[in-house]
This record gives sequence, C-alpha cells and structure tokens, in this order.
Amino acid sequence: MADIIPSKKIEEKKPSSFLNLLHIALDTYDDIFSDFDPSAYDHRILSDDFIKEMQKRYVETSKGDIEMRFSVPEVMRSARIEALIKKRLKEYFQVQIRLLDVDIQNMKRTGMMYFAIGSLVLIVTLFSGDVFTGSHVREVAAILLTPIGWFGMWEGVGMFVKAPYKNEQQKRFFEKFSKANYVFISEEQFMKELSEAESADISKAEQKK
Repeated sequence: MADIIPSKKIEEKKPSSFLNLLHIALDTYDDIFSDFDPSAYDHRILSDDFIKEMQKRYVETSKGDIEMRFSVPEVMRSARIEALIKKRLKEYFQVQIRLLDVDIQNMKRTGMMYFAIGSLVLIVTLFSGDVFTGSHVREVAAILLTPIGWFGMWEGVGMFVKAPYKNEQQKRFFEKFSKANYVFISEEQFMKELSEAESADISKAEQKK
C-alpha cells in the first residue's frame, strides 16, 4: 500500500496556482488505467502511478472534503466513461479501507498474542524459583527468559496500539478519497480558466506596484 500523505490546505492565494494544484491532465482515459491490462474500463486495473499522483495532487477544502479535477480533450470526452471512472475510483478506495480493516484486526490479534506469551514467560521465570531454589538452572533461565518476556510484552503493546494507529490515519485518508468529488472538464475549458486566472494574478501584481 502507498504510504499515507498528510492532507494539505490551499495556502497559495494565486488562482492559477490553485488550478494547477488540483488538476491532472489526461491525454486519454487510458492514463487512469494500467497499461498491462487490456480489459474494459469497468474491470480494468487502475494505474498505480495514477493513484500515487492523485494522492500528491489532491486539495482538501475548508470543510475537509477532497476534490480532484481531470481535464480531457473535448473531442475524446464521454459522459458514460467519466461516470464509470468516478465509480471505479470510489470503489478502489473502499476496497483499500476494507483491506486496512483486516490489517488492523490482524495486528491487534498478533499484538495480544505477543503480550500473552511475554507475560507467560515472565510468570514462568518468576515462579521457577519454587522449583529450582538454589540452583544455577533458575539463574540461567532467568537470564535467558526475562528479556524474551519483556520483549514480547513490549512488542505486543506496540502492535496493539501504535501500528493500528498509523493504519487508522491512512484509513481516514482513504475514506475521504472514497467520498471525494471527482470532476472532469475539457482541456480547452481548463486552459481558458488557467489563462483567466493568470491574467488576474498579473492584474493584482500590477495594482500592488
């Protein structure tokens, strides 16, 4: 799985910078899917590179929602395909959420097992004195087993608390993408908006002089 990427707010006030940040230009809809999968769009695997690029270029609104915009040449646009892609993207992140849930539960179970085994080892070490009183066997057992017991308990706590916490953060990140607003616009429309935004930037800069 991809590493979690911290959410980011728009700090740059220039309209042109805002447009570039949340925009991904597509030559064709194929850019969204894997080059190695010839299946139809409703079954085709999403491109790992595209998903990573999305996670770098997203914008989080003041309400905490995520919005992504994709531009496609007007002559290639298809409302049916765009609706399908939006559905596939949401489904992809929903699947990632379910996989993370499984990982979280597995880590918690493993953590509990490590903690239980570590505790048992320490208990055995503690009460072994009743059996091997005055014996070097107990001393050797204590030297060998005590670190193992503490290690098991420490690792168990880490797996049960710390590791799932990181996955919970990533889960919340994916939940936002599963509910994100995915917008398709024509390449021509985007270039027009970008040109208008850049003109506005120049105008504001001249007024400050």
